[in-house]
Amino acid sequence: MKITNKVLSLLLIFSLFVGVTGFIPQVKAVSQDENEAYLEDSSVIIEEDNDADAEEELEEIQGVEVNSDKGARSEEELKKIKIASWDPYGGTGGGRIGGGGGGGSIVPKPKPKPKSTSKPSLPAKGFKSGRDGEKYLNKIVNGIGHKTFDKVRVYDHKKKKWVQERRIVDAYNPKTDTAHESKVGYANLSNFIRKQIDKDVQLRKTNRVKNLKWHFFKSESTGRIGASKPLLKYLKDKKIPYQIHEK
Repeated sequence: MKITNKVLSLLLIFSLFVGVTGFIPQVKAVSQDENEAYLEDSSVIIEEDNDADAEEELEEIQGVEVNSDKGARSEEELKKIKIASWDPYGGTGGGRIGGGGGGGSIVPKPKPKPKSTSKPSLPAKGFKSGRDGEKYLNKIVNGIGHKTFDKVRVYDHKKKKWVQERRIVDAYNPKTDTAHESKVGYANLSNFIRKQIDKDVQLRKTNRVKNLKWHFFKSESTGRIGASKPLLKYLKDKKIPYQIHEK
């Protein structure tokens, strides 16, 4: 009986110690999926699979403009530039050379030089940022910059429900009515990128855009380019053409 009482006393002391100290065995944290990196903030998941996706996701989900300098000029800005352009012959051309009663000959107005159709070359080391890739993309597709589409209905696989969000395309060509998406570096089929593709499909289905195309560029910082097999397959399944821009 003495031994039993002693054992019981030890058990009682140990239970009191656990209650006071709040001792809890440490459990090793489970590692995240290597294919996706998530940063949770106020129930909004930011996925940094691509160097510009975190900013784009904030803009599309919350409607918050993270960076006002988006690289490509808007259509309104381009109009202002055209209006302010200087014409060396406007208002001053067509004069006469020579004096003495205006007997000089009229100076012919030179023919305008044809616009260069050569495309800018890809940087050998890749682009430093996602915005640099967007600038280049707008040049080669004759884009006018970003175009925002509001209230695009899409299914969120993380929240497991239908949502209405913005879709901000990186380069929009109004003549061909084409929405272009740029990805600098290696991209995976994250929840955010899946939603971008689904939004594009919805825009095409509802005739808000006629054509779609995705573009992949090399990143200078990582040296990587392209997309995972699941992402490329998803684009193919949704009938969205894509191009991996390599030298």
